[in-house]
Amino acid sequence: MDATEGDRGKYDEGHPNQADKIDLSIGHVTQSQNKGKALEYMRSKVTQVTADSRRAELEEELAALLKSTLEGLEELDRFLDAVENLAVTSLNLFMEENQVLHLPEGISTVTVQLVIIAAQMICPHLIEFKRDADAFFCPKLQNVEVLAYQLDKYIRTTENICEKLEKSSFCEFCPKMNDDTLIDLDVDLSEDDTQRMLHHINQLEELR
Repeated sequence: MDATEGDRGKYDEGHPNQADKIDLSIGHVTQSQNKGKALEYMRSKVTQVTADSRRAELEEELAALLKSTLEGLEELDRFLDAVENLAVTSLNLFMEENQVLHLPEGISTVTVQLVIIAAQMICPHLIEFKRDADAFFCPKLQNVEVLAYQLDKYIRTTENICEKLEKSSFCEFCPKMNDDTLIDLDVDLSEDDTQRMLHHINQLEELR
């Protein structure tokens, strides 16, 4: 035997190959007096991997569900913005004495005032929606109960808002809305009065 073969023999004697290591490891588990605990440990590891995989799948499903939820909330925000704009609209603009105001046929100044008053009463409820929906509705399974509670609260608050608007003749008001000009300046107004009125309208627009 040459020197190289001798060295390899010494190495093999002192260093079992990878297959031996695997056999020793399996044998250690199956022949050990504590093999019950060893197998239980291995089983728990497999179970944990399965649980993690299932959790990831559920979070993907939750993310898809929340995506459509956020789209719905975005549409709701536009409606709530309109309610907020109504709430800051001056009732004085819709007085019967206002000769420059011409409402569409079938809509009275009283109807408009009722809708504005209803919006003002509803306005405090809008605080419920003043949060960053994208940040709040994140797809984490540990948050599911909180998310469900908040969505239920949103639904109940929205139903309450719609009910109050319906009682204020809002449903009769909306279908009759059109793009007709509501302001008619063909009256005997001085230039100062006209400028003052336009300034007031611009202020209201800024508030909105």
